[in-house]
Amino acid sequence: MPASPVPSDLHARIVAALTVARRDARLRQVDLAKRLGWQQAYVSRYETGERQLSVDEYVAVALAIGVDPVALLSELLSQDCS
Repeated sequence: MPASPVPSDLHARIVAALTVARRDARLRQVDLAKRLGWQQAYVSRYETGERQLSVDEYVAVALAIGVDPVALLSELLSQDCS
């Protein structure tokens, strides 16, 4: 049995969007981790797919980056419908 569940396509796209947003905000992983009170390794693990984000973590990351979590998710879901 794998150590963690295989990420869904949507989860992978969410993480990719958060990673792009972090870079666009000119934040390093360590900067984001500091804002969240996390270790840098935790940010690295979710960005590389080693770990999945919970809903609470997704919202916290988005807000720490300066992204509206609802708008981001809505945009990603609307891409599924097009």
